[in-house]
Amino acid sequence: MKKFTFSLAIVMIILVLSACGAKKYEPQAINEATDKCAVCNMQVKDDQFATQAVLKDGKSLKFDDIGCYNEWKSKNGTEQVGATFVRDYHSKEWIELEKAYYVYDKSFKSPMAYGIYSFKDKATAEKFIAENGKGKLMTGSELGSHTWERNSDKMKHMKDSHKPGDEGKQEMKDMKDMKDGHGGSEAKKEEPKVAH
Repeated sequence: MKKFTFSLAIVMIILVLSACGAKKYEPQAINEATDKCAVCNMQVKDDQFATQAVLKDGKSLKFDDIGCYNEWKSKNGTEQVGATFVRDYHSKEWIELEKAYYVYDKSFKSPMAYGIYSFKDKATAEKFIAENGKGKLMTGSELGSHTWERNSDKMKHMKDSHKPGDEGKQEMKDMKDMKDGHGGSEAKKEEPKVAH
């Protein structure tokens, strides 16, 4: 009888400890009608550039570009972050930031001109680089030492788009196209090939 009681006590302790284990954080769906970037306040598209940090209190912060998340992290740290998610460039599947692979090139289009694409595995990222003939491969841990520079030509278009009158119309179109994931008048020439 003592053995049975002892065994039952052990089982109960294991169950209690497993229930108190690490909290599982999940990304939330993107709602394009209401979701705004926590840094630049632009609309977060339900696309391959969406990034989100799920805080330990359950709140989800969404970003239109991984560069905006980096800016938020630089100001706020990661102590309150439970998990951060990025999307695979091809499938748009959510991946934990630390487990993804990244390809950077100044000419790559992204909503805020940081030029970083995320991939679910190293082989897919390497294939993308080979097909496009450019790009620097990085792991999640290597993002910390990345320079996080924006493409100044793309940023100039975004600033010029705020001009009144006709002179800003093309820049506004370019900014909208960049935000929608399509290149502007100049960026279309540099669009990377997309393999499926």
